[in-house]
Amino acid sequence: MLNGPQQPTLLVAPAERADIIVDFRNVPAGSILILYNDAPAPFPKGDARNDYYPENPKTPSSLPGFSPNTRTLLQIRVKQSVGAADPIIRLSATNMQNPNDGPFLVSQQPGVATQPPAGVPVRRLTLNETFDAFGRLIQMLGTDQQPDPGSTKRATFGRPYESAQTEVVTAGSVEVWEILNLTGDTHPIHFHLVNVQVLSRQAFSAKTYSGGAPNYLGPLMAPDLNELGWKETVRMNPGEVTRVIMKFGLSGVPFAVPPSPRTGGNEYVWHCHILEHEEHDMMRPLIVT
Repeated sequence: MLNGPQQPTLLVAPAERADIIVDFRNVPAGSILILYNDAPAPFPKGDARNDYYPENPKTPSSLPGFSPNTRTLLQIRVKQSVGAADPIIRLSATNMQNPNDGPFLVSQQPGVATQPPAGVPVRRLTLNETFDAFGRLIQMLGTDQQPDPGSTKRATFGRPYESAQTEVVTAGSVEVWEILNLTGDTHPIHFHLVNVQVLSRQAFSAKTYSGGAPNYLGPLMAPDLNELGWKETVRMNPGEVTRVIMKFGLSGVPFAVPPSPRTGGNEYVWHCHILEHEEHDMMRPLIVT
């Protein structure tokens, strides 16, 4: 929780969670408030012709009440107070803690990038855009090595979901993932099984990237204040390396979990949480052995 009231804006990607408390005590009864999204789509600098909301000059066919609207999210109608105030609810912080999270893996300071702990393995992964066999633009996850290095086609590091698994980890182990966004869009990357902590972001040269370690263009950047603590979905910006740390602890259940018939292990996934991306192969298996 932040230390005090903030300006009334918050950058939240699809599938990110935010607990927001709004104080309406000084808002007159009868007021109508709108929760408005002013983020362009695709975020952050996409073609405005793909951003559908009424009165967008680039999409004149978007008519109020008849077309997609990515901007107006919620209407709040403030009513007169009725009766006494609701009683205060007291909750135990211990009971609200997810036992699977355990203690934080690193200590985070607001406004400060966190260095990966010494001795923790670092895995380098990529977010990619390419074209399928029919010329359609698709997004894929991948490693920092080309799956077909001998190909004469445009270099890509993306791998289909059905390709051989590359993210194979040991139960109980801790890893740092460096995820390089080689695309032009921000992707909300969601992790199954684990929660993560955001360590830092860092700009790099995506246009000249050819595999392995990137050419960094700036210093480490700290996570946003609302990104401190455990996260299940993390915003990955174009042209940036996003570093996260996670522990692959299997959940305790009172029954035997059958192994995946495809991999023989405990199979989970990590993926982009933009629906049309995850449905078009921006998803990869995560195998815990």
